[in-house]
Amino acid sequence: MTMKALFVYGTLLQHEEHHEAYMKESRLLAKSAWISGRIYDTGQEYPVCVPKEKSTVFGELYEVTADTLNKIDLLEEGYDKQVIDVMTDQGQVAAITYTLQKQKVSALKEIESGCWKEYRLLQQKPASFYYFAYGSCMDDARFKLAEVDHYFKQIVGGGALNGFTTRFTLVRPDGSRADMVEDGGETEGVLYEVPFDAIRYLYKREGVYEGTYRPAFVDIQIGNQIYEDCLTFLVLQKGEEIAPPDHYRSEIEKGADLYLSESFRKKIRSHMDSLIKP
Repeated sequence: MTMKALFVYGTLLQHEEHHEAYMKESRLLAKSAWISGRIYDTGQEYPVCVPKEKSTVFGELYEVTADTLNKIDLLEEGYDKQVIDVMTDQGQVAAITYTLQKQKVSALKEIESGCWKEYRLLQQKPASFYYFAYGSCMDDARFKLAEVDHYFKQIVGGGALNGFTTRFTLVRPDGSRADMVEDGGETEGVLYEVPFDAIRYLYKREGVYEGTYRPAFVDIQIGNQIYEDCLTFLVLQKGEEIAPPDHYRSEIEKGADLYLSESFRKKIRSHMDSLIKP
């Protein structure tokens, strides 16, 4: 059976409108994938992509069969089907995606974040959403200092994320900060249910507007329950790991000790111990 790689960025994404009908038999290769390009809101509940622009479009990468592609061809009729370079945490992959030429989007609104799910969240402004913290936000010390701790009172619990590993790739002069790298591992963190107003604080803290971290959406498991499309933040420019500073490590350990499994607490401490200090 011939298999091909497909990059999706809109209604074919996991938990979006057309995913179940078209993608349920396809194998996920990368939850975190991106291309050079821009996406635009058509105003009809789906985006379109112009590739090879000086910006970034975030999506997912799948392995699909010829039959699946034939069905998607019909769904995407009128769009250009092309092979484009897709980046993942594990390297570059050539994959099919569906695009439009630049002149055809001149009247459309650009989605500046490059992320359809994030754009929809900001548009819909739900009363609350799930937020997955895996670094210093597992502890409430800085929430209290910023006087926003009232946003983070609803703790769902410690949860697991498959496919990713906690690493320390955001390098700073005093030491690195936490990130999650998609390498087939598993990590743990704290899942909060927070009011929509908390998003302004989270974006500021995570340096979203400066391009430090980017919003991403992941499925978190707590016991037998899966919480879908939980907001988290991933480092954009990943560097070689070094040890985090002591104050940052302390926040991670405090949160982990309260909510995460003993095996994970041992694993993360051991990993931090193994890193070279700046």
